Amino acid sequence: MPAQALYLKYRPQSFDDVQGQEHITTTLKNALALNRIAHAYLFTGTRGTGKTSTARILAKAVNCLDPDVGKHPCNQCAICRAINQERLLDLVEIDAASNTGVDNIRDLRDKVDFRPNEARFKVYIIDEAHMLSNAAFNALLKTLEEPPPHVIFVLATTEVNRVPATITSRCQRFDFKRASLKELMGELGEIAKKEGMDLEPAALELIARQANGSFRDGTSLLDQLTAYSGDTITLKHVQVLLGAASRENIHAIVSGLVSRDVGRGIAALDEAVDAGADPRQVARDVIEYLRGVMLFAVNSDSMLNVGEEVQVEMRSLAAQFNAEQAARAIRLFSQAALELRHSASPTLPLEMALIEAMHDPAPAYAAVSAPQTRAAPAASSNPFVSNAPAAPKRAEPSFTRVATPEKKKGTSARPAPEPEEVVGGLSLAAIKGSWNDIIVRFQKGNKSSAALLRDAEPLALEKGELTVGFFYPLHQDRFKNDKNAVPQLSKLLSAMFGAPVQIKCIVSPKRAKMQAAQDDPLIRAGMNLGGKVSDIIDNDSEEE
Repeated sequence: MPAQALYLKYRPQSFDDVQGQEHITTTLKNALALNRIAHAYLFTGTRGTGKTSTARILAKAVNCLDPDVGKHPCNQCAICRAINQERLLDLVEIDAASNTGVDNIRDLRDKVDFRPNEARFKVYIIDEAHMLSNAAFNALLKTLEEPPPHVIFVLATTEVNRVPATITSRCQRFDFKRASLKELMGELGEIAKKEGMDLEPAALELIARQANGSFRDGTSLLDQLTAYSGDTITLKHVQVLLGAASRENIHAIVSGLVSRDVGRGIAALDEAVDAGADPRQVARDVIEYLRGVMLFAVNSDSMLNVGEEVQVEMRSLAAQFNAEQAARAIRLFSQAALELRHSASPTLPLEMALIEAMHDPAPAYAAVSAPQTRAAPAASSNPFVSNAPAAPKRAEPSFTRVATPEKKKGTSARPAPEPEEVVGGLSLAAIKGSWNDIIVRFQKGNKSSAALLRDAEPLALEKGELTVGFFYPLHQDRFKNDKNAVPQLSKLLSAMFGAPVQIKCIVSPKRAKMQAAQDDPLIRAGMNLGGKVSDIIDNDSEEE
């Protein structure tokens, strides 16, 4: 005979055994004491929080033969023992996932009128109730509203939004909450103690964290670990079974991201995968860690279920990393976790997310106010043209790319710049200052090509022709090959600045200079140590 699963062996048998749901168990016990049992209940919550177990306990409590109502269920009388042994005919459990049709509910409705065989009440527990069809819900509606006095319905569901309001309004609804990390650790630690397991505290915390608020998931994982490692369970055993990286690895990855140390972050990532960690699990762990840093950054750390040592680490990183940066990194790693399924490399999407998260997005500049020599264009339905006044002031985010300071050589003065072409409100300075706003407006009508403009910059404006330099030749080709992109950008700029603008796309000269700099032996040596070339400072404009 197969061994009994731990989650069945330690299934709650009384209201006092149900952990983390005191708001529900107290209400039900008071209803029993006052003899105010409802005819229909709706139990909703995530998996493994005790919905079906509580429904079975309620069935025992309303039928318990013990004269002391305060002891219901007693688990000693004939009715309680029959339910515990799953042989009471008056307790009917229906799996709605496999009995979704109207015929199944009609059959139930025909049998409802029969009185109980042994117990006082006939209790129907409909599990996964949201799986019933609309016709089945309609067939159940009248019976659920006015059942015979000897029938009690309990509907359990993980997706209460799929249960019709007509059903919900006829039930007393109870929402089961996810267990906290402390509650899970306490319950799993008690089970391990009863089973004679030697469980490391760090291993217990990781099991509870992996359970994600589900008592059943945590108990099942504990059961699986006993088969893997016997009665002695260490943190290493849990990490190997889950394919999880060590906490030190995850901290090193996030720490490298925060300090913008590419070499350290990728080394920690590769070390975790080489040690046997599943890249998808690594992505989930990094996301969870970054979430903690983000919550510390916005002073909402009370929501975190982590140990004191981890809290100290997260608080230290949050002092160097603001919430907006953390949120962007979380989005990047979430996308990388999805891309891992189709990636030829087991770590490439994570490495790309790590590197991209270290670089700030395109900066948001305050728009340059230019003198208006003509009336603003009339409101248009063009999606590229905002009806708001052109080039409004935009609030800068909390992290912006700082412009490279001008290089000075002794006290020599720089030659006066040539006068800039200004037509109406149009000038190169105005376009550069409003570049981020231009991209945002352009994105409303051409999202794919707008992404290419984030790696481009306005280079020159001459006789109404704006030269746009793309850092990558591929981006330049894709933008030019989009038959709508150039006309759309030209129309947008003309509408914003009140003057006709033509667009010329080239590869930015900075690309070649950047490549030449990277070929320098001294710079290449620095890059091998984790450095990077962030900008090129021209000397052409300086006096000799």
